[in-house]
Amino acid sequence: MIRKEPEMNKVSINAAQLRYVIDCGEGYTCLGFANARDHANQIACRLGRPDLAFTEEDYATLAGYEKYGRAVQAWSQSPLTRTTYFDPGTDAKAARVLETSRTRERKVRLILGDTSTGEPWLEEHDVIGRIGRSTGSLKVPLLIEPGEHGGCAILCACLLAIVDWESGDFLYRHAAYREADLSIKPSGDPDPSWNVLRREEVVASFRDIGKAGAYLAFMRGATIEPRVFQ
Repeated sequence: MIRKEPEMNKVSINAAQLRYVIDCGEGYTCLGFANARDHANQIACRLGRPDLAFTEEDYATLAGYEKYGRAVQAWSQSPLTRTTYFDPGTDAKAARVLETSRTRERKVRLILGDTSTGEPWLEEHDVIGRIGRSTGSLKVPLLIEPGEHGGCAILCACLLAIVDWESGDFLYRHAAYREADLSIKPSGDPDPSWNVLRREEVVASFRDIGKAGAYLAFMRGATIEPRVFQ
C-alpha cells in the first residue's frame, strides 16, 4: 500500500459528512476533519513543530487541510519518516507489540473493536497474518495474510488485543477489552439450525454446531483458522 501525499488543489469540503473530498484524477478519496486535525497535531508534537498544530479556526476548513499537508510534508523530510507511523490514539504498548511482531515476522491475530467500551467488532476477515509496513511518507502498519505480499492498513487505534498465532498467548490486551458475550442456541429452523447470539442478537448462523462452536471460540480470541467455520 502506498499512501499518497495530499493534493492541495483538488480538495473540497463535505460539511454534512464532516470530511474532505480529494479528487485523485481517476476517482475520489476522503479524509475526516478530525483525522486531518489529529494527524497534524500528532506530527506537530513528534517533530516539536507547534506551527503545524491545528487551531480552532483550522478545523473543517481548506486551510486546515493545507496544514495537514504541510505536516505530512514535514514528516517526510525528517528522519522519523523511516520509522513506522501509527494512527493518533494508538496505545503505546500496542504499537510496540506491532513493531516487534513486524521485525520478528510473527504471525498474529488482531482483535478490533470499540476501545471505549471494550466491545469487539467480531471481524473474521483481515485479522490474521504477519505485520508489514507501507511505503510513502507515513509508513503505516499493514496486516499481510499468509501467501500475500501486500495487505491492508491496520486500524491501530481500534486494537483491543493482539494474539500470538502459534502459542495463542495475548501479546497485547487493551484495558477495556472484554471477551464477546456469545452463546449458541438452536435456530428452530432445519437450515441453518444453529445461531450464535451476542446477548439476544443473532450475529451468525450455521448448519453444524461444531462450526458454530469454532466461530464462538475464534471470536473470543482462540487461534482457529476461519476456514473451519466459514
